[in-house]
Amino acid sequence: MNGRTSVLSLVAAALLACDGSMQTVSVTAEDFRFKPDLVRVRASAPLTLSVYNAGREVHEFDSPILMYAAKTSLPKGSPESANNPGIVIRPGQSLQVVMAPPAGTYLYICRRKGHANMTGTLIVE
Repeated sequence: MNGRTSVLSLVAAALLACDGSMQTVSVTAEDFRFKPDLVRVRASAPLTLSVYNAGREVHEFDSPILMYAAKTSLPKGSPESANNPGIVIRPGQSLQVVMAPPAGTYLYICRRKGHANMTGTLIVE
């Protein structure tokens, strides 16, 4: 079993082990900010995080700890994403991440040059 299969197996096991229904959270990336910039969810249920780029600029969603075991619906197959740690989201494009994160506080950021203050926080309680 390779590393990718192991991670996907762990995500699947975590989703099956969770009690409760799927939570859905929507975040909008605007030019130089995330709305909302603070999100709270339950640790007892799996989560679908949707990020939509409503801005004019390209954004790059990244949360290294949160994304480690997440399964994304937008592959990192574009030439831009290959050279970036996050997932590139063009204007009008969406990203969906399905996960079952443990309780904790997770920072998410846009890694594009000039977007240093474009951050948000996901609190899992």
